[in-house]
Amino acid sequence: MGFLNKFADRKVSKTKKKKASLSVKEMLERDIEKQNKLLSGTNITSAKGNTIRSWFKKFDKETNGYHGEFVPFVGISALFGDDSFSYKKGEEQSMLDELASELKSGGLNDQIAVVEKKLAEASAKAKAKRAEKDKK
Repeated sequence: MGFLNKFADRKVSKTKKKKASLSVKEMLERDIEKQNKLLSGTNITSAKGNTIRSWFKKFDKETNGYHGEFVPFVGISALFGDDSFSYKKGEEQSMLDELASELKSGGLNDQIAVVEKKLAEASAKAKAKRAEKDKK
């Protein structure tokens, strides 16, 4: 017991505190903020240091007056599934503002539920794959 009494104040715990997971709604709020920063010209990187891509994908050339398509993502899932929305040059900020407003009013709850299901399925699949790998 002399060791523990003498060195107890130096104990280093090896367990990492796990951050509470964000809900899909919280992730979308965070990602809308990141997209706003991207629009203002700030370079945004992920936790891994990769540059975050814009949700505004430009067409190679203007089509019917539209500059590109808007495809918001939450994690690995597109918020609107296979749907995207055309935008004209200069509409980017207003589209993000409308999306944020719709999120706050609860208008995206159906889409969020679909994304939650997809992310849960992807997580379960990854967990099963890790468990299978650990057996080997």
